[in-house]
Amino acid sequence: MRIDSQVEPLVRESLAAAVARDPARAAASTQALVDRGDRVFAEAVALCYAVDHCLLSELSAEQPGSDAISSLAESVALMEAWADIDQPTAETFMTALLDLRDPASVLWPADAVETGFVVGAWLLSAFTPETTAWEFLLDDALTTLEFESSPLPWHRTVVVQ
Repeated sequence: MRIDSQVEPLVRESLAAAVARDPARAAASTQALVDRGDRVFAEAVALCYAVDHCLLSELSAEQPGSDAISSLAESVALMEAWADIDQPTAETFMTALLDLRDPASVLWPADAVETGFVVGAWLLSAFTPETTAWEFLLDDALTTLEFESSPLPWHRTVVVQ
């Protein structure tokens, strides 16, 4: 996967805003993505989804079953209550990613985008050892993605309604 050097910092900022649990910063970072135009926005969302997929896939050797996904989604809803993402939304999002489906095909596109950044931030912060910065996990995921040769299904134009 080719990662655009102009898109990556925008995704980093959106994830950082969500890691910080800062609603105003998160809204501003999403607006910055929208302001950059459809191509940049779509690439940023696709990169976010790819990072999320990579992080979810690394949680266990096998794809998590529905009970495990439900438990993860419940944790997202509780730990990221600031974002108002409920357990069913987080579960639908993660299930779609793990099934290699575009989350925007099963959620409202705007909900899929917000959930993508919040779930990504949660995965980066909740599973990082105390002595490691979450950015290290993000760098590792991005390196993994750079060597990914097959396109993931959400590499398409994403429209927020």
